[in-house]
Amino acid sequence: MKKKTCILALVLLSITVMAGCTTKEEQISIQKLENKTYHFEAYKQEIETRDTEKAKEVLKNADWHEFVWDKGIPKADFIFYFNDDKSEGAIPVYYAWVNKDEHLIELTRDQHKKHVQLNRKESTPILKLLNE
Repeated sequence: MKKKTCILALVLLSITVMAGCTTKEEQISIQKLENKTYHFEAYKQEIETRDTEKAKEVLKNADWHEFVWDKGIPKADFIFYFNDDKSEGAIPVYYAWVNKDEHLIELTRDQHKKHVQLNRKESTPILKLLNE
């Protein structure tokens, strides 16, 4: 009887430890501008859900403004989207320009019809996703 209790306790402990160690990963597609062409970083799978949730929250709560695209604007440093994020039947695609000196991000979405410039605190989770 004592042996069965110990085995049961070990099995439950093992299941608990395994459940605690597994992390749900988010799939995000990123294209990075290098030498005037975009290189696809397909499905970055090492990103934990809490990191993408922070970034999604920043993007959702950002103060997006109407924007008129100017053909003279340089190409974005990154183009990215969350593979499971569907809004009104389409996946929002984000174009990001990074000011590396100040650690700030400027974004457009909805085919460059919406624009936002994030402060340093808001930029941090986005930069973390793009640079992992």
